[in-house]
Amino acid sequence: MQIQRRHQNHKREGGVALVLAVLLLIAVSGLALSTMQTAASDGTVAGFQNQEMIAFYAAEAGIADARAVIRNMGERDQLPNYPADFPNVAAPVLLSQSSEFVGGNRPAYFADPAPPTAAPIMYVGEGTQCTEGCNMTLGGLKYNHTKWQINVVGRSPSGDQKRLEVVATRLLAVGY
Repeated sequence: MQIQRRHQNHKREGGVALVLAVLLLIAVSGLALSTMQTAASDGTVAGFQNQEMIAFYAAEAGIADARAVIRNMGERDQLPNYPADFPNVAAPVLLSQSSEFVGGNRPAYFADPAPPTAAPIMYVGEGTQCTEGCNMTLGGLKYNHTKWQINVVGRSPSGDQKRLEVVATRLLAVGY
């Protein structure tokens, strides 16, 4: 009789191992799916951040170009012509090659179409007179650091935009 009872107990325990194995398999599969979803969303977030950085770097390229425009201007009241001297939104400067970006869209920069000042690039005031470290008083001329406000927009291939506002300086003769 005892042998018969042992045999019956083994029959009852045989299905428990299968049920536990299936539950464990479901739990591991759920964990794997959750991990894959997290990895996919992290990639999407990284892509958005990458596009924002591309727009920021395009705006920095615009700042460098605007500083070159300021160096070539003569008087304090002179403003660049858009887009002849500096690009506007209708004729932006396109960076890189179109083959380097999916769809051919490229990063670009242009003058801010709605700057907080009267113009995207303009003289905003006099700085201090250049005294130490710059021997620029030849012929009796004195030089001041002049301040120029620059407002540009950088655009990524996906259309993200970053606006930069910078105050740059330039040495100009006093009374010029």
